[in-house]
Amino acid sequence: MRQINIRTIAIGTIVTGFAIGSAAAAAQLKVGVSVEPREEMNTVEFMDRFGTLARYVGTASGAEVRLTFGRDLTRELARTRSRGYDLMIGPAHVIGSAMRYGYEPVARFPGEEHAVFVTSATSGVTSLAQARGKRLALPPADSLATYLARGELNAMGVQTKSMFKEIRLYRYHEAALLALELGAADIAVAEQRLAEQWLARNKGRILHVSKSAPMTGVAMLSTLDKGLKDRVRAAFMVPGAKAAGTAEVGLDVRTMKPIAVKEYEYVSTLGYFTPRLLDGVKIVSAEEVAAMMGKGAVLYDTRSEEEYRGGRIKGAQWLPYAEKSAKEVGFDESKDKIDLARIADRNAPVIFACNGAECWKSYKSSVAAVKAGFTQVSWFRGGYPEWIAKGHPAESEPAKAALPR
Repeated sequence: MRQINIRTIAIGTIVTGFAIGSAAAAAQLKVGVSVEPREEMNTVEFMDRFGTLARYVGTASGAEVRLTFGRDLTRELARTRSRGYDLMIGPAHVIGSAMRYGYEPVARFPGEEHAVFVTSATSGVTSLAQARGKRLALPPADSLATYLARGELNAMGVQTKSMFKEIRLYRYHEAALLALELGAADIAVAEQRLAEQWLARNKGRILHVSKSAPMTGVAMLSTLDKGLKDRVRAAFMVPGAKAAGTAEVGLDVRTMKPIAVKEYEYVSTLGYFTPRLLDGVKIVSAEEVAAMMGKGAVLYDTRSEEEYRGGRIKGAQWLPYAEKSAKEVGFDESKDKIDLARIADRNAPVIFACNGAECWKSYKSSVAAVKAGFTQVSWFRGGYPEWIAKGHPAESEPAKAALPR
């Protein structure tokens, strides 16, 4: 007997539970689906597509599946570092990040993704070189298209914010293209399929196409029970008769192919990695952090409350960094918020950490602390992932946050 439960939680994520067979006997499988910010994500058909896929995986693996739709890719990328799901289904940069933080590649759907820079005929821009000083419309900061676009510019030695007069982030790919259509932007970035659909209805041209990235992929946590991992892998790579049902909703498991880490090397290098140097700040390792904390230095965890409660460096205090600015050197500090006034002694040694080299919150906190007059600032760039990998003690679920709100 199968029971289906759907509820909406405060952060806007849809959670669906599938209890397959005997709930007492079935293995638990937390499945996270992260998707590109397209308008279709709000449709019933979209939910049904991945719901059908989850039902198939649960049936094939004999697991009780808990399915979460993640609309916020910043949050989903953080979950790869904190290992928040057993099985992840998502775009290339999310799967690439997962494989760096303890997940094994499983399979992916056929095809390639590209980000394109597109302009309208009225903009007068005919090449990317002519885009300097123009207005740029982007999908959300951690969408694959924006990830690829910024990465391509970085590879050209161009800082995005210095090239364009104005950069605006929109909620969906379609909204960025609409800004172009309405004259609110001169150039827009979107995934190639949507950009080509837009060009079929509007006059314009593609200025630049990024290198390719794999289509939607699947990765699973390496620490799962071996028997369960084998069954999950077989569900995708040796699909049974019930896999035919997935074709009816547009996710035909029978077309999937195995993937390797190498396929994600390109997109992985485009991540918003923090710098390796920071003026006025000492960058420290896990071993150095442990020694410093042993001598009384305080480590401040700048991640979200959910991440802090879920697992943190033992003894860390919570000092969240509310991040709205771009993940880049020279970020706009006025868009962000951190309450450094909670730290009384600005001459005492302080350490800032978050979720590893891709997480900018501790970098930005360190920059803010130096500007605020702190004299002994250390930045634990490797953060919580490095701490755990080195076997240092962690803790979770405090009765209350270490610092008052």
